[in-house]
Amino acid sequence: MYSLKGYLTRNLLITLSVAMVLLLAFLYHGIQVLTQDFVASRLQHDADSLIAALKHDPNGTWTLSSDRLPNVYHRVNSGHYFAIQIGAQTLRSRSLFDHTITLPTLGAGEQDQATLFVGQEHWLMFSQAVIKDEQLVTLWVSEDISTLEQTQVAFLTFACAAVLFTILFLLFAQYQLLKRGFKPLEQMPEAIRQMRIQGHDIKPDQVPSEILPLIDEIDRLVNQLGQRVQRSRNALGNLAHEMKRPLQHLQSYLENLPPEQQREGCNVLANLHHIIERELKRTKIVGLSTPGRYTVLDDDLAPLIQVMQRIYPGRTIQSQYHRHLVLPFDRDDILELLGNLLDNACKHARKHIELHIEQQHHPRQGFSISIRDDGDGVSDAALTLIIERGIRLDESIQGHGLGLSICKDIVDSYQGELSFSRAKLGGLAAQVFLPAPR
Repeated sequence: MYSLKGYLTRNLLITLSVAMVLLLAFLYHGIQVLTQDFVASRLQHDADSLIAALKHDPNGTWTLSSDRLPNVYHRVNSGHYFAIQIGAQTLRSRSLFDHTITLPTLGAGEQDQATLFVGQEHWLMFSQAVIKDEQLVTLWVSEDISTLEQTQVAFLTFACAAVLFTILFLLFAQYQLLKRGFKPLEQMPEAIRQMRIQGHDIKPDQVPSEILPLIDEIDRLVNQLGQRVQRSRNALGNLAHEMKRPLQHLQSYLENLPPEQQREGCNVLANLHHIIERELKRTKIVGLSTPGRYTVLDDDLAPLIQVMQRIYPGRTIQSQYHRHLVLPFDRDDILELLGNLLDNACKHARKHIELHIEQQHHPRQGFSISIRDDGDGVSDAALTLIIERGIRLDESIQGHGLGLSICKDIVDSYQGELSFSRAKLGGLAAQVFLPAPR
């Protein structure tokens, strides 16, 4: 599942990691260049001091004034070395001890800089050729920079730890900012749930302005769908009302036909009357269309029972359910399901109808609906045919088997179960189980 928080966090982590790696690379390169430039500058300064300390004796030999040499050149393997070549004569620092070196061949005024690994030491070497007393002097000065490189490594380790801490801190800071920024969005599920349960509109001040157009579009589509369904039902109801008058004229016409044709025509008209009455009753049961809204029994069940008792004034409907129970299914579907089952029970009952709705947790999670009446009931053979489309069990009672078939379609759409049995009151018991949505 796509997560906006995860997407932003992942991209921030990638961006920071790339930026920090580049920063560390530039930092490492910069420290190396700075270190080598600093050491090279110091070596050049030592080379100038050595040239100044170089003396030419009258007998033709070259010597260095020891008092002008730093003590570091007198200690063996001190990490600071020099060598001077003048013609066939070579002057070496005592620190070189038994190291063998090769001076580069340079022309007057030329300089050279290079590095060399000698054992565990890393030498940075500076060479220079100058003319002194009309003779070519090649000077080689070197310094062990391995200690400085160890310091660089320690500094870079500290820098890596600081960078890692910075990345973690920025990720944490972004997480907190995203948490605060998405906090209004976390209220959206509850607001949408209230909209589905109670039909409450989502207030603009409850959501960020960036997603307000989406909320407006959802609200517009829901209203448009509700209006379309309502118009369709109104049109169907109007059509049913308008069909009554032509059917009355047709009934008058059938009275002048022979008895056999009259009976056949009356059967057709009776079926049409049943369908018309059913659609008119359906409009009364469902009322205003509210697509997507859940069924709040405290609000929706009482009007349905009142409608049924107005249609069947001699019947008493007793309902039992937990207060504030909400069925997480489309209100229009549940009302049509309950309306058809109650209508069937009222038609066949003598006086009493019981409606029981409860939420189940074991063995399966879901909602059970039971409707029982005190009528004459049906035979075992009829129980297997009761929900087949178009089959009427009692020709003497006004009604149509299509209503129970629609109940089965509604239950099947929620992967539920619809069954019938004999009721303890003596009539028919209809049981519905609707699994809880995931």
